[in-house]
This record gives sequence, C-alpha cells and structure tokens, in this order.
Amino acid sequence: MKLAMYSVLYFLKNSTQRKHIFRWLLSFKKGYLMRKRQPWLVFDAIDYLDSLPLNGKRVFEYGSGGSTLYWLSRNMVCVSVEHDPSWFNFVHTHLQASSKIDYRLITPQRLISSKSPDVSDPLLYLSDDINFIGHNFKNYASQIDDFSNEYFDVVLIDGRARPSCIMHSISKVKINGLLVLDNADRVYYTESIRHLFCNYICLPFYGVGPTGYQMWQTNIYVRKQ
Repeated sequence: MKLAMYSVLYFLKNSTQRKHIFRWLLSFKKGYLMRKRQPWLVFDAIDYLDSLPLNGKRVFEYGSGGSTLYWLSRNMVCVSVEHDPSWFNFVHTHLQASSKIDYRLITPQRLISSKSPDVSDPLLYLSDDINFIGHNFKNYASQIDDFSNEYFDVVLIDGRARPSCIMHSISKVKINGLLVLDNADRVYYTESIRHLFCNYICLPFYGVGPTGYQMWQTNIYVRKQ
C-alpha cells in the first residue's frame, strides 16, 4: 500500500508522466491488458505505436498476451512465439478463429553441458529467470529464422533470452521498420550486442507502464539501412 501511495505521489510530481495516472490506476484491474488489448510496455511507447499506420503490416513477437491482441486489433499479420504452455492456452482462448496469426508454443530445452552462465551472451540462449536455470532457448529464439531478411515491419522482444532474440531478429526488420525491446534499462540485454544496432536509431521511452510501481524503459529501434 505504501508503495502504491508513493507511486501516485510521484505521478503528481512528474509532469511528463502525470497524464498517465488514470490509465495506470485502471491497469490494476484484473485482466486489464487482455481486455484493453494493450502490450505490457511503457505507456509513452504504446502511444508512439498508436500513432503509426500499422494496418496490414507484419509483426513478429517473442512473448504473447495483451500485445498479441493489440497487433491483431491493428489488423496486423502476427507471428507470436510463447514458451509457457499454460499462458499459451490462456491466450488462445482470447483469439478469434479468423485471427491473422501464426501462434507457436516453443518450450525451452535442457542444457546438455554447463557453460558460462553469462545471460548477456547471445550465443548461450539463456534466460535470467531462476525457473529456467539449466535451460536453453535456442529453438525459441531461432523461430524467426523461418523468414527471410527484412520480412517484418515490427519485431517485439518481450520474452526469454532477449540478447539471443535480438541477434536473430536484427536482420529480419525492414528498412524503416521497428525493433521494440522492453525493459531496455536492463543493461545486459544489449551490452554484448550493441554493434548489431549500427543500422538503427534508438527512440528510448522511459516512464510508467501498466501495473508497474516503478518506471522502466522501452526502446523502439528504427532501422535506417
């Protein structure tokens, strides 16, 4: 309760985030993201996406949920990869039979050998989630390899093994397309692969988002070459 009160006071002081206070409060209602068809990103990043003409565009996402319904509500053609069977089944109940979606359940594999536990190394395909110690997400991250380079207008990376997902996705985005990385303030997501973004410009959005008591950062990278 104290943390919630502190967050409300912070909103009132912060002129750039004050405009989001009511949608932030509403986000704590059960099922908000699915009901509102909203991605779990910083509100300012969501507003940026809302401003873009996405009708008929192609999107690939790592991690499903409210974002999946958001892309479909924008009439996009969606490929979505999910690692959790229970969540996969739950999201399925919210999809229409006519949805333009290729929805894939790709669970992690057990590691054959134990290498360095460096989750920032994209070649190791590791997650920082304690529940997935000793698991490998190579099959998950490499799903996008089924598609040709510059195939997608948008790639959202909001799932597991994010450095690995970035490595596989970076060439799959069209010129002027977007790569969206949530929780980009976690430095290890990009510290080993900054060179991969040489053809992108970064639009950072730092602020509040749904159900968050602390601010975080969503980066939207725009491919220029």
